[in-house]
Amino acid sequence: MGGQNVDNILRGSRVKRSSKKANDFTSSVSFDGPLSRHVVAINKAHMLSLIRSREVRAKVGKECLGFLDRLPPHMKVDPSTEDVHHWLEQKAVASIGMDAAGFLNLGKSRNDQVAAALRMEIRDRVLQILREAKALQTSLVRVMARYGQLLLPGYTHLQRAQPTTVFHHMQSHFEALAEDTERLIQLYGRVNLSPMGAAAFAGTSVRVDRTLVANLLGFDGLVNNSMYAVSSRSFVLETLADLEILMVDLSKIAEELVLWSSSEFGFVELGDEYSATSSIMPQKKNPVVAETIRAKCGSVIGEATAAFSIAKALPNAYNLDLQEMTPHLWRALDDATQSVSLMGGMLASAKFEPVKLSEAVKADMSTATELANELVRAHGVPFRQAHQIVGELVRIAVEAQVTLEAAAEDFLGEASKKVTNRAIKIDKVRLQAVLDALKTLMLIGSAGGANPRFAERQAVQNKKEIQKLSSWLEEKENKLNESRIHLRNEVRSHLKREVRS
Repeated sequence: MGGQNVDNILRGSRVKRSSKKANDFTSSVSFDGPLSRHVVAINKAHMLSLIRSREVRAKVGKECLGFLDRLPPHMKVDPSTEDVHHWLEQKAVASIGMDAAGFLNLGKSRNDQVAAALRMEIRDRVLQILREAKALQTSLVRVMARYGQLLLPGYTHLQRAQPTTVFHHMQSHFEALAEDTERLIQLYGRVNLSPMGAAAFAGTSVRVDRTLVANLLGFDGLVNNSMYAVSSRSFVLETLADLEILMVDLSKIAEELVLWSSSEFGFVELGDEYSATSSIMPQKKNPVVAETIRAKCGSVIGEATAAFSIAKALPNAYNLDLQEMTPHLWRALDDATQSVSLMGGMLASAKFEPVKLSEAVKADMSTATELANELVRAHGVPFRQAHQIVGELVRIAVEAQVTLEAAAEDFLGEASKKVTNRAIKIDKVRLQAVLDALKTLMLIGSAGGANPRFAERQAVQNKKEIQKLSSWLEEKENKLNESRIHLRNEVRSHLKREVRS
């Protein structure tokens, strides 16, 4: 190397001096860790393409592939370097010399490499979070199978509204999660496209087979426009947006578990492994995991907001601003993945309290709507007037501290006459049936409602949804594994070949 500093050679001659303080400030090494294994794979696939097109002599290509193949799967990147790409090239020059290592970056740029590596890591993380989501869906299905028949107060504005069942309530969370998984599945298709071959942004005159490189790296296709390939981070923003929605859905479940496990509700007890006691009050059992998931929702929203703000109003093509999005992406993925995993375990540990639930349903007046419906159906009262009559009965029951049934027995005729000018009478047996929570649920005929008779068919459909997700995951994981094996075999095949000097 004639005594020249390798780092200076790699940086080029356009900038004569570098400041350590500035280099440390702009370096991405501290958060490049998850990308390093993908960068090695990208370099392997790219070099195989250069060898095949004879842009690089077989001997040089073999030396480069040998160096790349000897690298350990998990590498510690030198913090003094700019990024993982700069570090890798430095290491290659030190290992096999500039005459071979100098060809590693022929026809490619850090710009298309980092975009490809990000996409490769995101696709792996999407598969990981979908596996955890499948486990969470399974936990929800088991809760519904075990406790689904129990009556549960339904709330609007956090006030008791109408009766429902544990099954119907948990089914709402299952369907929210199904939408979350569908969004992530759609995201995967947009993420798993290769930007390699775009080079800095204009493409390259070097003969690089973009399709070959994409196939070797397990991509499903190409990002067509070379400028868009390197400048777009819409796949990062979409990932963060999907995680935000997922975390909002998890936060809703977490909030309910916090409330339901309190003495005021007493509907559920969470497993000890998801709880903690107080540092001073020995009687406490605090739902700390649920609280943390609820808080992590805010953290993920914050990471997404930061990334969107960074991406705003950038000139087209690559800008170093884009690398500042990466740590926000990693933190959001970590928080969301752990939250989904822990929510699945926590729900599996939950024990619903049948006595508390039954007492809560009996103590409220949540069947009042069905009494209004009965006045409409059986007595021809316009619904708005029926609503007014039942509202009067509820006021009487509250003031007299009696049940709605007792108030209706004694005052229905008087209340109805005041509103409709006719005294309506409902016999006691019918009144009890109309105000019985389970019987009112059995009257529901609208699709997707809380009628317990709908549960069996829905449970079958839920299992099909989980199996569908499982099959999709298996297909994508198998394809990525096959591409990794194919890349490894192609590299090993070239390393075994005899080449001329």
